[in-house]
Amino acid sequence: MSDIIIIGGGPAGLAAAHYAKKNNINFSLYESSNRFGGNCITINVDEFYFDSGAHRLHDVDSDTTQIFKNILKDDLKKIDIGSQIFSNNQFIDFPISPLNLLKFLGFRSFSYEGFKILFRILFKKPKKNDFKSLITHKYGDKISNLFLINYSEKLWGISADELSKKISGKRLKGLDIKTFLIELVFGKSKKTKHLDGSFYYPKEGIGSLFEELANYVGTEKLFLSKKVTQINHSKNKINSIEINNTENVPINQLVSSIPLNVFISKMNPPAPREIMSIVSQIKFRNVILIVLFINKERINFNGSMYFPSKEFPFTRIYEPKNRSDYMSPKEKTSLAIEIPCFSTDQIWNDNDDRIISIVKDKLLAINLIERDFIIESLVYRINDAYPVLEYNFEDKINQLSNYLSCFRNLKILGRNGLFEYSHIHDQFISARKIINEIKKK
Repeated sequence: MSDIIIIGGGPAGLAAAHYAKKNNINFSLYESSNRFGGNCITINVDEFYFDSGAHRLHDVDSDTTQIFKNILKDDLKKIDIGSQIFSNNQFIDFPISPLNLLKFLGFRSFSYEGFKILFRILFKKPKKNDFKSLITHKYGDKISNLFLINYSEKLWGISADELSKKISGKRLKGLDIKTFLIELVFGKSKKTKHLDGSFYYPKEGIGSLFEELANYVGTEKLFLSKKVTQINHSKNKINSIEINNTENVPINQLVSSIPLNVFISKMNPPAPREIMSIVSQIKFRNVILIVLFINKERINFNGSMYFPSKEFPFTRIYEPKNRSDYMSPKEKTSLAIEIPCFSTDQIWNDNDDRIISIVKDKLLAINLIERDFIIESLVYRINDAYPVLEYNFEDKINQLSNYLSCFRNLKILGRNGLFEYSHIHDQFISARKIINEIKKK
């Protein structure tokens, strides 16, 4: 009987396994799919490699960075690469800085928008605390609509005034005097580094982070194709989990990184009616990934390309080769195009050929690709890619968290487990904290 049972073999679950091993705590991990990494994997098709999203390892938490440096060694490289937004039929550097915004808007429009922003900051307060109100107050209507509001509504699938302010992140952090002076004096490369355009990336794709971590942790402790079908509890304690409707695993301490709504729906006896009502209200956003294999050395040198306009069904495109030359065969490249959607949306259930045709037509129309250079194309679907952070979503999640906190031998972590928008280093920070808490008991 393991001291800790971990369910979910994505970044958060594997992080928990790593810290359990480091602290000499006996553990077992169960993953429902046939590979580790969750929604952070790398796929290989005919020597073309692509990730399940434009994932990056940011050098924010030194402990997390060092873990992967130790495991991957020279196969983990630091990349300095900028991104761009496609707006008004042209690309503009992203994150946006005052200097490139001046070039994009022109002096007159730039000055007018700057005056309005200053007036709002000095004399007005946001009407509400939602994403749209705060963004328009800080950056004005024009800049917000061009670069943030439309994009966010496409990404999350709901109106911007129904979104939490927590989704904004650092997308416009470059709109300040410091960035303006850096770009003006030192040029674009220094600006890119200042705006966190640098990140770590493995030679063989982001998935190798977690494949190698799984090997390091010890695959004899990790079990694939083991889906949790029931979570048995009584008297504020998780007693056991059922695997694949057959196997019963007793629990000392349970650490879960599976989606929050999935976990609660598996509980036996069922959660109270009011809790199940909240569970039915929280949403996850899926992603359709369309990948084009292209008989060309390179499309451009962007880390990512963002498409805020609603004339495009996709939100982001990335070229895997720009992260590592290994990701495409010699003298060839690929593009990975992301379309966020709900499982109830028509496009999620549409046939692959139609989705590919829609995407190709849009890219051909803006001359990003040429039809004759397309070798092959495919569609890959990703479930539960993003938790949808609605305005005041914290109230609902707090009620679910308070319910689960009653179980004295249960810990929750991970993007989908905690229902938060977070990054790889965040998963490791959370896992480290949880394992340290368990160790002290």
